[in-house]
Amino acid sequence: MVLSNFSKIVHSVLFVIFCADLCHGNPFIGLFDPKCVVVQGDCPHENVTFWLYTNQTQSTPLKLDPLNLSPELFQPAKPLYIVIHGYTGDRDYSPNSYIRPALLESQDVYVISVDYGPLVPYPCYFAAVENLPLASKCLGQLINNMVERNIVVNDDIHMIGFSLGAQVAGQTANYLNRRLKRITGLDPAKPMFITVGSERKLDATDAEFVDVIHTDVLGRGMLRSMGHVDFYPNMGPYQPGCRTDNMDDPGSCNHDRAPQYYAESIRNPEGFWSYACPSWLHNLFGLCNPYSNDEIMGHRVKRSASGSYFLRTNEKPPFAMGKQIAQSTKGHQPHALYDYNDLYDEGFEPQLRKAFVDWTDFDFLEFRKMSHFDERHSEALAKH
Repeated sequence: MVLSNFSKIVHSVLFVIFCADLCHGNPFIGLFDPKCVVVQGDCPHENVTFWLYTNQTQSTPLKLDPLNLSPELFQPAKPLYIVIHGYTGDRDYSPNSYIRPALLESQDVYVISVDYGPLVPYPCYFAAVENLPLASKCLGQLINNMVERNIVVNDDIHMIGFSLGAQVAGQTANYLNRRLKRITGLDPAKPMFITVGSERKLDATDAEFVDVIHTDVLGRGMLRSMGHVDFYPNMGPYQPGCRTDNMDDPGSCNHDRAPQYYAESIRNPEGFWSYACPSWLHNLFGLCNPYSNDEIMGHRVKRSASGSYFLRTNEKPPFAMGKQIAQSTKGHQPHALYDYNDLYDEGFEPQLRKAFVDWTDFDFLEFRKMSHFDERHSEALAKH
């Protein structure tokens, strides 16, 4: 119990380390800015708006009134995707810029883009986190009204949230009268969410099926598994191509890969094929069977999928390697001392060990007993 309480204190202190990446080197930026306020109010709220897109109205969306919804807008019945942006975003910002056109150009569906940009402006990350309940409550109001009035079938709704938007999706579940069929979390935001309760962040209880893609586990995204199934492309720390694509802010590139991968999974029939592993740490130290049962990541993931899965991607689009190529490269997943391009990097292992602050429930004693776990790795964990 003492160790557990100490762990929580450490988490609270170290969140500023993770926020430093998000806040461009200054974790306290915006903390005392008078422009950064926690907004109060009832729903509907002027700072939370909803925009309906169809295959015919991609460039001319309709702003929805949550209290005055016309059933004709959602006829005939089709799947409905609700896409939620993250910090500093809006309805045309990632993930909308990638996922909305992918959905509308390949399927006959409805897409609602949530815009709560006025609640999450730069540099107001601390206030933005505190404003998420308002955005979530208003989104919950919209969904409840659509379902209760039989405008949309509850099982046809799929929420997709990126970064803070993934946490909005999780919090929205608190306000729904019925649990949704599916929520997808794209690199859910980490700063200020490590130690909070399940009601404040996305988890597997928020929908009948929750799938999560982790692409920036050392920076802005969560390392801990959060859904029924969690995918870790390239182990999650660094995404191929990001060091060359964005040298000034590679963390942003890693983070943004999650919606890019998901958008490609809608269009690309080759698929992001992965293999199962008990946990991120098992895979980190090479203790997984790279030829275990395959699962496809993204839009076409099976609803029966569960656990943690790992895969590699290409540096540039198309990112997906396809099943045959993915199988041939499975055994080359990077481990503790190597970065994504297999170059020796002594600084990489300490970074990964620092990320272990997310894993409070890992059984290190059991880990040491496993075969293939060599002396160097045992010493590394002992120091942690």
